[in-house]
Amino acid sequence: MSMESTAVAADADPPECPVCLSSFDAAAAVPRVLPCGHSLCGPCVASLPPASAAVPASLRCPLCSRCVPFSRAIGPSSLPKNLALLALLPSPSPSTPRAPAAAAAAPPPPLPLPLHAAHSRLLARFRHAVLPEPASPLRSAANPARLALGSLASDLGAPWFCARGDAVSLLPIDVAGAVGGRPPEQETPFYRPSHVARVLAAVGALSDAAREELAGLIAASARLPRLVCRVYGVWMDPEAPPLWMVSERHHRGISLLLEEERANAEETVARIGATGIELCEALMGLHGEGLVLGCLGLRSFCLDRFGHCLLDLNQALALCREIRAGAGSSNVGTFVAPEVVAVLGDASKMKDHDFIGLVGCCSDVWSLGCVLVALVTGDEQLAAGWDTDGSYDDWEKEVVTRLDVALVGTQLEPLSAIIASCLSYDPKGRPEVTDIWKCIGGSLMKSSVCAAPGDDLAADKSFRCLLLGELSSMFIESGADESDSKLQASRGSEENSSNQDDACSGGCTNNGVIDLPGIGQPQSGEVFKSSTLLAHRDCVTGLAIGGQFLFSSSYDKTINVWSLQDFSHLLCLKGHEHKITAIVAVDNDNHSLCISGDSGSAIFVWHVDSTLKEEPLNKWYVHNDWLYRGVHCLAVSDTGYLYSGGRDKSIKVWSLEDYSLRCTMTGHKSTVSCLAVASGILYSGSWDGTIRSWWLTDHTPLSVLEDDRPGSIAPVLSISTEANFVVSSYENGYFKIWKNDILVKSEKLRDGAISAVKLSGKWLYTGGWDKVINIKELLEDESEVELQDIASITCDSIITSILPWDGRLIVGLSNRDIKGS
Repeated sequence: MSMESTAVAADADPPECPVCLSSFDAAAAVPRVLPCGHSLCGPCVASLPPASAAVPASLRCPLCSRCVPFSRAIGPSSLPKNLALLALLPSPSPSTPRAPAAAAAAPPPPLPLPLHAAHSRLLARFRHAVLPEPASPLRSAANPARLALGSLASDLGAPWFCARGDAVSLLPIDVAGAVGGRPPEQETPFYRPSHVARVLAAVGALSDAAREELAGLIAASARLPRLVCRVYGVWMDPEAPPLWMVSERHHRGISLLLEEERANAEETVARIGATGIELCEALMGLHGEGLVLGCLGLRSFCLDRFGHCLLDLNQALALCREIRAGAGSSNVGTFVAPEVVAVLGDASKMKDHDFIGLVGCCSDVWSLGCVLVALVTGDEQLAAGWDTDGSYDDWEKEVVTRLDVALVGTQLEPLSAIIASCLSYDPKGRPEVTDIWKCIGGSLMKSSVCAAPGDDLAADKSFRCLLLGELSSMFIESGADESDSKLQASRGSEENSSNQDDACSGGCTNNGVIDLPGIGQPQSGEVFKSSTLLAHRDCVTGLAIGGQFLFSSSYDKTINVWSLQDFSHLLCLKGHEHKITAIVAVDNDNHSLCISGDSGSAIFVWHVDSTLKEEPLNKWYVHNDWLYRGVHCLAVSDTGYLYSGGRDKSIKVWSLEDYSLRCTMTGHKSTVSCLAVASGILYSGSWDGTIRSWWLTDHTPLSVLEDDRPGSIAPVLSISTEANFVVSSYENGYFKIWKNDILVKSEKLRDGAISAVKLSGKWLYTGGWDKVINIKELLEDESEVELQDIASITCDSIITSILPWDGRLIVGLSNRDIKGS
């Protein structure tokens, strides 16, 4: 969204003060920002009484009830204005007389405009990917369509930790002229977008597919240190577009290995073997992130100062753009698999994006084989010598002959056969990257290698191909040579968005064995078989079971459906436009309902049965006003009602028969964060630190569960109920147990937040920010309740949801994984 949309239409209602409901204006009702973050008009701020007689220089926010400081001597002018709301006010009337030309000749210098509210969601995702303006990595004027080289102009702290002068490469990203602000001649005389606002506006101008690719590359590089060059993030020149993707750069490429003297054969073979292992590990890491390159070249890799080989994503994308622009794959240093050439040469497939399933890891295996041919033989032209006009078999025979000459009698003699299989014309006849890794490693160590990194990567996982993606289709010149049919790309890049999202949303099950305690009868030290379910692209936010299906929700706006029999992926439900924050399931006689809520206040109802329909049965929007929006939690009762809690501090009751709103329950003083139903009672937890209970029969309040001890009040993050017990977890690391509405146990489990708690029978499961699942046994007698430590499970990421089921344990993590027994 550009900054041009900050002014509302003339017939639109201006923003109002949430207290007096009068419209904000720039004179009498100026919006003032309280220290808690809420905005009120100046007269309302002045009329609020002190929070307490002991602290007269204070007031209590009427929206969140927080006590905040306020100087009554100075008045509302002591608080800052909400410039974002002022920007939303209607423009002055055209009839307003203009100032004389002489007065307008010297306008005041522009001031930085705060980040627009429309970019807040992008800021949350790209917070650590926007390089500060002083970094200024672009050293000279560059062609906006080509890869540029530069160095950082200043030191960068967390999360980059880069020194001034570090070499970087810059890949231009076309944003179609949307730079996040008005053209210079139309800019307001008082404000201009800040650097972050301009960058986020440029990111927001990208299509969904291009934005997903960009975020995926940045995240993948951060998760693959010592395998790929780090993509620091995005940066924009303050004077002009385009947007630049900035990556670390190393001066030496692996082509230097071709220029080295080969007098010592053993040393040369060992060096090639070590480099080959690192090439395989880089590709395995990238495939583990769901990314496929589609092409490779020697300049796609570089050597760091220690001589280790790294994959340079900026160079790889620049190579992809050259191919999409019409450069032939027979050019020296460019290796494109035959099936990829066929896809690029088929204009109808490119136009219809009909290449899903045609390009995958096996395509990168072919390209990797060519890279190894160039390294082993020292002849880069031989590796790139295949031409569709010539005989593929003749070229393949020549390559095999040269490989045998170079490798027979050396440690890497077995590598000759596996490289030859990499060059098979049939993708199904090619080995996995892990097989190449094992062959090289076993040859160098003179022993068999059992497991390789990424050995558990599922073969049926869906991948995003960078060569066929939107970032590679940018800056394609319309006058590219169309006679080179095998590499001619379709100019339908504006249609790539939906297909790119479809290509990367498929499910994947990654089976393995991890050390977990038994779930039915937890015993520490047992080995428990588990599967890692891979399909989401962002944090898992919820798990639910309905019928024979497991439902998982995520910040990636999708719901994945899994089979409970073998944890295979069945379906991906799409439709939400915002992050999904809550999910529940309802079982009926012959089908299951999955109900999901998102941060944009939408509730979707999905009908899931053997037909696996992908369209929602119904949807509507709730908890939706301009100040508070978003569904935080959902619960379902056996009386046929759906309950939703949100930021508006209320709980809304919906009929599952006609989806009508039956009533609204109020009482909490902050966001309703969690809901649970048990024994005819609805329990609701809130950020105000209290738990309230409500009758399910008439939806009237029953009681309030709270701990009045000093320092015990903290936001409630999760609730679980079983029989007459209620267990709650808190942001300050505490969990509390209530029996018959009486607090019987309060214990601090850890320093970080406990984001998930589940009571199943006598077993209590908790997990949170410390990445550890604690399993305790609940022991009770007539007088007290005790907890006995049973086991703990260390996970790879923050635990976001826990779901015991049928003697098994299913866990959702913030790194997008789902662990299931």
